[in-house]
Amino acid sequence: MIVFKYQKTDGAEFLAHLDILRHFGRTMRRAGIKVAFSQGFNPHMLVYMSAPMGIGIPSYAEYCQVETDENPDSFMQKFNENCPRGIKCVGAWKTPAKVGVASDIVKAEYLIKGINHFDERDFLAKDEFIITKKDGTPKNARDLIYSVEWKGDDLSCVIGFGNGLRIEKFTEKLVEIYGGGEITAIKTRGLTADGKDFESSLKTE
Repeated sequence: MIVFKYQKTDGAEFLAHLDILRHFGRTMRRAGIKVAFSQGFNPHMLVYMSAPMGIGIPSYAEYCQVETDENPDSFMQKFNENCPRGIKCVGAWKTPAKVGVASDIVKAEYLIKGINHFDERDFLAKDEFIITKKDGTPKNARDLIYSVEWKGDDLSCVIGFGNGLRIEKFTEKLVEIYGGGEITAIKTRGLTADGKDFESSLKTE
């Protein structure tokens, strides 16, 4: 098993989740990376991706697991020589078993540009952060906001990932409260429940 971390930038952020999965399949075939297939009537490559991101959000910290005997160094080289523009493998690790690339990443760090400045201490002291869900009902997402910190004019934040608070909803609400100009956000880290980078939790061979 290989777990790898990849970036999704320079236009690749506009590819849908399933499109990226298809590109990964083509990349493995072009690179000559031998990947195991599922059994049954419609076999497919055993490739497992982290939870989907919103289209148009660049990321420096996406993860994927591939069932292959390739070693991490050769995997990384072959992958990067054959992957689409905007996608780049930045780390690879060999693991003895399948890991939770989707289930174990429950927080994400983002860097947001364009929000008007506000006092982060006052913000974190509030008990409510009401967003509107897809069905139009309100939800208090305050317990999914773990940190906010200004880094110059940019806002660094850690919020829940894959559990009801998308970065688009978060920035939309911030603009509603504080105002802002052209908003951009980039995912910088994928984190486990204890706030550590996902790769630090891996049991490697």
